[in-house]
Amino acid sequence: MTPPLRPHESMAIKDYDALAGLTIMVTGAARSLGAAFSDYFEDRGAAVWRTDIDASEGVHRLDVTSRLEWETSVKEALAEHGRIDGLVNNAGVFYGQRDFWDEADEELDHMINVNLKGTWVGTQIVSKRMAEGGHPGSIVNLSSTSGVMATKGYAGYGTTRWAVRGFTKLAAGDLAAHQIRVNSLHPHGVKGTGMILASAAAAGMTEEQVERLGTDSPMGRMGTTDDMGAIATFLLSSAASFITGREFVVDGGVTLSSNSS
Repeated sequence: MTPPLRPHESMAIKDYDALAGLTIMVTGAARSLGAAFSDYFEDRGAAVWRTDIDASEGVHRLDVTSRLEWETSVKEALAEHGRIDGLVNNAGVFYGQRDFWDEADEELDHMINVNLKGTWVGTQIVSKRMAEGGHPGSIVNLSSTSGVMATKGYAGYGTTRWAVRGFTKLAAGDLAAHQIRVNSLHPHGVKGTGMILASAAAAGMTEEQVERLGTDSPMGRMGTTDDMGAIATFLLSSAASFITGREFVVDGGVTLSSNSS
């Protein structure tokens, strides 16, 4: 059955079986963008192995900073589905804006461990299983517009997102011969997600002010989870079979006038 269209849904992907027959592993899938990714992929035919540090019904336990937990979760996914065709390294942490001199070591260490190390270890373990299975694969690493531009107050978080961007290119080079593609996705201000709500709460914003976020962007609105799901679906699908090592900035033009590179 064709799922209903959603507001601002990409016109590029109306192929509702784009991921049919594929098994996709998603980290940080218990809530927010990770849960939305998982639903979006299932709508397009994928079997989704949802993981999160907070296990719940339908969501398997995975602390992305633990190599042992990665090995265990991947083994369980393979036992249930036979193969893993795609991985979305979505799990991430953010402590809000900080003055550069106030960035705490403990917060920085945690962001490095989750945002960078978790992505590294997951890519390493899952790509090896893909190669051993002898089939192509696609890995999508979540970064941020803070990984393509200098954002005031985001030095610690931005450092991890720039690192994910660089790691993605290096991993893509190493894995290309195995027909495993690695790309990064750089969202900006996705409506209704945990990061936006937490940042708004920390800033003391009203519900009305939150609703107006993004109206000053070039496209006059915030991004939606469907905007992100459409790009991730494309990257995981065979339509992107010749694309690797690239960054996909999905920001409605916010970084157009920045010092991004």
